[in-house]
Amino acid sequence: MRETQAIIERVRRIAPDLQQIDLSTDASLSQLQPGQSLFAHVLENTQYTPYLREQWYPIAVGAARVVVELPPRQRYHPGQVVSVLTPIGRPLPVRSGARHVLLIVYDTPPTPLILLAHQLIAAEAAVTLVLSGSALRYPLELLPPQIEIIHGDTGWAWPEQVQTLGWAEQVIALAPPYTQFETYGALYETIGQLRAGAIPDGFVLGLFDQPLACGTGACQACQVACQGGDVLACVDGPAIDLKRVRFR
Repeated sequence: MRETQAIIERVRRIAPDLQQIDLSTDASLSQLQPGQSLFAHVLENTQYTPYLREQWYPIAVGAARVVVELPPRQRYHPGQVVSVLTPIGRPLPVRSGARHVLLIVYDTPPTPLILLAHQLIAAEAAVTLVLSGSALRYPLELLPPQIEIIHGDTGWAWPEQVQTLGWAEQVIALAPPYTQFETYGALYETIGQLRAGAIPDGFVLGLFDQPLACGTGACQACQVACQGGDVLACVDGPAIDLKRVRFR
């Protein structure tokens, strides 16, 4: 992890509960991969430096530009300088040769998966995105038109679930922190019932996207109980193979 600075160039509200911010950055941030995020705070004309930073997920990365998407908890404006610690987390481990990827998002914006969706489409992979709960409020016109969008119900079910799970060569799920263990456990059990034989390693991943304190593994606050020893969402995640997770 290293510290650098970025300049806010543009701020736009894309939904009542979401904003996108264009950042002018140095070349180091062009190496960010899907799943990795930034720890950021605005540098004001004050001696106060907050210990806790905001976690920002990029949805687009260029040579000297990064676009992030986040809730409007704070008001930002062009010209502000932002201190950035990066990268937080590991890239999402897409299975080698996966040409059909199923993304499932329940009750939270799909922000951490948008950069991945763009990269998969650029690699000519087929992407299906299931949105359920509050995820359905996300502005669909902002997503690549090549993505197949499926509207799910209030739980983790959706039309033609058996067909989409059978077609997928990898499944990546995203749920809010308060329901991750419950919903990921139910999803893993459903996949186990629908697929003949054992679930392959890395076939179904859950994003353990949760508020982080340090981002370096020092505080141990983001532990995820796994077979063979607990892992940390900030340094080993956010994507964790659900085959490893101890749900009970």
